[in-house]
Amino acid sequence: MPLFRDASTVLAYWSVRDEVPTHEFLEKWQGSKRMLVPRVCGERLDLCVYDPSQMQRGAFGIMEPAPEAVAVLPEEVGFAIIPGEAFDADGNRKGHGKGYYDRLLPHLKCLKVGIAPSHKIVERLIPQPWDAPVDVVITGI
Repeated sequence: MPLFRDASTVLAYWSVRDEVPTHEFLEKWQGSKRMLVPRVCGERLDLCVYDPSQMQRGAFGIMEPAPEAVAVLPEEVGFAIIPGEAFDADGNRKGHGKGYYDRLLPHLKCLKVGIAPSHKIVERLIPQPWDAPVDVVITGI
């Protein structure tokens, strides 16, 4: 995608279970882009520069940057790759139920791309008032 190619700062995530794998993606692009991964901090996600040597098991047993990792403001993100348990064609997403991404997404001023395997694409999700959608959904992975 041209917006990905042109972005210098990209938010991704550390994949778990049946999410689209991101570990090799983070490794591939960390040399040419400032790759970010989230770290749970109370009720919010801090966006931290990805450094494989600073990854540790954090909240919910998911690998995340250590507390000393460099944090970046959401406004600095040029392209965001967002996970989800389910998406529909309108960009509605169902997360893991804690609301972390629902609180983060409104602060991102870039293209927000949901990525999911095809079995996580549903015909229609009915969003709640607090649910934050993504701009585009990519599947077929």
